[in-house]
Amino acid sequence: MEGRSHLLVGLTAGVVLDSFVHLSGPPLTDPSTKVTLALLTSKAVYYFSVGFGALLPDIDNARSTLGQKFGFISEQIQHIAGHRTILHSFLGLILGSVLALGLERLIIFLLDMRNMQLPASLVEGSHLVFFAVLFGCVMHIAADALTQGGVPLLWPKKTRYGFPPDADWRFRTGSWPEHVIVWAFMILVTVAVWQQYLVI
Repeated sequence: MEGRSHLLVGLTAGVVLDSFVHLSGPPLTDPSTKVTLALLTSKAVYYFSVGFGALLPDIDNARSTLGQKFGFISEQIQHIAGHRTILHSFLGLILGSVLALGLERLIIFLLDMRNMQLPASLVEGSHLVFFAVLFGCVMHIAADALTQGGVPLLWPKKTRYGFPPDADWRFRTGSWPEHVIVWAFMILVTVAVWQQYLVI
C-alpha cells in the first residue's frame, strides 16, 4: 500500500481499537467524560503513535513516506535487509517489541542505580506509545497482505502470504481498488462513530 493509505487505515483502525479497549482513556464522545488536558494529551499521543507505527515497517524503503524522512538510515536498512523482509514479519514484530521493552527496563535500571524513579504517568505513557506503535505496525502488515506482493510473515522464510490466498484476488499497490478499500473502511468507521456504535 501507499504511505497515505497505510496512515489512513492505521488511524481508522486505531479508532476502532480505542472504542473497545479505551487505551487512550475514556471516550471524548461520552457526555459523562470530563475532558481534561491530560486526556487530550493522551489521545494525541495515542493517535500519533498509531500513525507512526502504521508507517514504520516501510522505513526499509528509502522512497516511502517515512523512508524519505529518515534518509540515510532508511537507505542503510534497505541496503542491508531489503524491502518487505524482516520488518514485515512476525520476527520483526517480536524483535521490535523486545528492543522497546528492553530499552524501557534499561532506563529504569539505570535510574534505580542513582536512586531515581520515573513518574508513574511517564511509565504509563511509554506503555501507551508502545502498544499504539505495535498496533500500527500490525495494521501496516495486515494492509500489505491485501496487495499482490503479500508479506513474508515467517521471514527468514521467503514465502509471501496474503489475503485472499490467491494473489489474483488481491490488488496492486497504488491501484484504484486500494483507494476504494481504504475509503470504504474510513466511511464505515466514520458512520459507526456518528451513529455512536463506536466512541472516541
